Amino acid sequence: MTALTLIKGFQKPTHDSQRVFRQLLKAMSEPGTLVYVDSPESIDSLHASTFAVCQAMMDQQTPLWLSPHFTTPNIKHNLHFHTGLPIVEDSQQSLFALISPAEIDSVERFPHVFFQGTDEYPETGCTVIVQVHSVKDDISEGVNLRLTGPGIGTAQLVSISDLSPPLLNYLSNQTGERNGSFPLGLDFIFIDKNQLVCLPRTTQVEVL
Repeated sequence: MTALTLIKGFQKPTHDSQRVFRQLLKAMSEPGTLVYVDSPESIDSLHASTFAVCQAMMDQQTPLWLSPHFTTPNIKHNLHFHTGLPIVEDSQQSLFALISPAEIDSVERFPHVFFQGTDEYPETGCTVIVQVHSVKDDISEGVNLRLTGPGIGTAQLVSISDLSPPLLNYLSNQTGERNGSFPLGLDFIFIDKNQLVCLPRTTQVEVL
């Protein structure tokens, strides 16, 4: 049996967690705005930046669903050790989900595999963290998106790599599911090795 490796979390847990949480609040309230997040070490395929988000947002009361790409003993052990979060096998029971964009092609009935809240409590819908190779706040070689809606002046351009067709169809409301279910829905965090951008359910997305 391979021994588990315990990695470093935040050096100053309270201070660092608050710092990252403030960055996340800025990114969620200003969709398309890139913010920098970090933690001392990465875990297997999990970026240090993604680990930082988990440390800042998750605790014993925030069940997390991991896609197969992130379901390794080291990732599960370290996330639970540093946050106390429960890891669930049923994605409908999760408040957070962590997935790579390529895997969304193989997730049947996306986005219905994730809990989208209830009429009484729409805010309980799942936040989906998608780890990608790059996010940029301008036109680039990735998938270029034009964002409008609350928290955005006129429009915001972002470039996010690796987005799969099912995810793009959902974000741009090609199937009618995203806008049709509002205020129910999913909030997204797209994160690369150093920075992230948020697309809450209130943001309108146009693929350029």
